[in-house]
Amino acid sequence: MAELYKTCFVCKNSVTTKNSEFNTAVNLRVCKNCKGTNKEKETEIEYLDSLADGFVCGCI
Repeated sequence: MAELYKTCFVCKNSVTTKNSEFNTAVNLRVCKNCKGTNKEKETEIEYLDSLADGFVCGCI
């Protein structure tokens, strides 16, 4: 799990606290090169869409 915070979730390059920020939607680090790009938004959507994979709501 610690590795997730040492790499950019978009490009998978190593990051530090000085050259990255947290993406508040997925709570993962994103490098300054990827921050605000279309690729960041696409990856963010992909991560959020996959959160419910395999889960079925029991309320229906």
